[in-house]
Amino acid sequence: MSDFTVSGGTNTSPLVATFEDMRTFSTQLGLVQEYLATESLQIAAVAAGGDLLESAILSPATFADAETKILQAAAVYLVQTARVAVLQLFIDGAVVTYETVDSALATAADGLYFVGGFAVGVVVVAGATVVAGGAALYAAGVAVGYQVAEVTDSAGAAVEAIGDQVQQNPWLLATVLVPGDVGALMLPGASAFASAYSPADAAAAANRRLADEFAALLVSAPDADAIQAWAREHTDLVQTIINFAPGLLAGATFALGPVAIVGTTSLTGAPWPPLDYDQLLEGIIAGGGRFGVFDDATGQPTVAPIPSESFTNEAGEIIAQIAPTDLSTLFLGAQEIDANGDPNGDSTGDFSDIRLVERVAVDGVKHWIVQIPSTQNWGLAPGIATNDLPSDLASMAQHQTVLMAAVKQAMEDAGVTSHDPVMFAGFSLGGITAGLMSQDPWMNQHYNITNVVTAGASIGNFDIPSDVNVLSFEHTGDLVPAGDGSDNPATTNQVTVHADAPMMGDNAEPHNAVKYAVTAGEFQGSGDPNAGTFTTSAQGFFTGGDVTVHDYKATR
Repeated sequence: MSDFTVSGGTNTSPLVATFEDMRTFSTQLGLVQEYLATESLQIAAVAAGGDLLESAILSPATFADAETKILQAAAVYLVQTARVAVLQLFIDGAVVTYETVDSALATAADGLYFVGGFAVGVVVVAGATVVAGGAALYAAGVAVGYQVAEVTDSAGAAVEAIGDQVQQNPWLLATVLVPGDVGALMLPGASAFASAYSPADAAAAANRRLADEFAALLVSAPDADAIQAWAREHTDLVQTIINFAPGLLAGATFALGPVAIVGTTSLTGAPWPPLDYDQLLEGIIAGGGRFGVFDDATGQPTVAPIPSESFTNEAGEIIAQIAPTDLSTLFLGAQEIDANGDPNGDSTGDFSDIRLVERVAVDGVKHWIVQIPSTQNWGLAPGIATNDLPSDLASMAQHQTVLMAAVKQAMEDAGVTSHDPVMFAGFSLGGITAGLMSQDPWMNQHYNITNVVTAGASIGNFDIPSDVNVLSFEHTGDLVPAGDGSDNPATTNQVTVHADAPMMGDNAEPHNAVKYAVTAGEFQGSGDPNAGTFTTSAQGFFTGGDVTVHDYKATR
């Protein structure tokens, strides 16, 4: 059983209120204030009523007592009116103050990252310039020195190799100490031994030693796997580096001068240097587009249904697609649509399978789970399918993507209505797209999005509506959730579950849909109140009557 660290949901402080909640409260206080003021005036009017004034003649003492009590009551209402007015004024002021402070803190944090990165960028470029200049001045000497050192090392290794052969056969010394035939006469058989000596063999032995030493040096150097392993152990630092990146690039560009700024801006077609994360992505996408890469080519994709009989196992037997009944099978379904590829025989790996699970709940309402595929093509240029690296970049930049258009088309073809509850779910790019679509105004206007479930996805920068229940899973060491440089918001409607990835044999990779399926299943059965809350909100998607699975192949 995994240990879970959960943020958001029931772990959100009960004292936390959204600014919208505070504004709603202020409006209600205004209504209360109007009610109390009206009641105060009506009570005061009773004191001036004709019947009461006429009673003063018959019973002056009773009249005086009644007048006193009525005016006191009116005064109480008036005092409460003033108190509510002051409270309303305080709430309104607090909203403005908190929003201003939040904005200032966010701006200050971004500013600190930018300034820090800028300073580093300037220093790095300046240092690199000095090093490059020194290298240019001493290039010839360095080259000669390197050759001398290499020759010396080779000679030393060769001498060792020769020494080994001499040690094995002392007669070889005769050819060195005593020249020519004299040595042969002094040491019978020396000529035969001398002729057995091979300088080529000695050189080959020396070269083998050098090769072994060089190979050992390469082994000790960090490789891509080692760097990736280090990054997995320091995901917080990776997020910091991402936040520093815009300032770093700005500082590097500044140090290179105006020509670099103008040239880079012309090259990328976007403002350069970038001032924040969004501008950094825009620059990468726009610059890549100049060379035919990173361009998501936003447009209408082709979406076609995939017959259910197309799904077969290794034996060629037709298998039933997974219809999720809980969080675990939800991600097993994600793995299935990623692993199947094109059931019609495409072996290139360039495919996207979008799955919609239609379930009729016990109350007769149709619930739809929309499962979005993860990245299947890591080429720089757009591929045939809609879930590739350009789609990743466009999603992180919060663009309308071809994959989003494909999901919309699949939902329309499957018959999802504006009243049907919808859950978006996905692993990696599928989760990023799920979060992106849940914040899209058009989607929220035309569909009833109630739940979002993601795994190994970066959705921290998305502004997901407060009425959407979001559950995200992130494994320790998974770099994809750290790719946006932000943690997910910890709000009452957005819950993030952090856990170590389960081991499966010798597979230590944390970014894995099947491992997330295990984590999600364990969390659902953990007894955590957030698990219960989400399961209750998603009951109509996992349990009920008839279930139909709709699969669609999307291509550009």
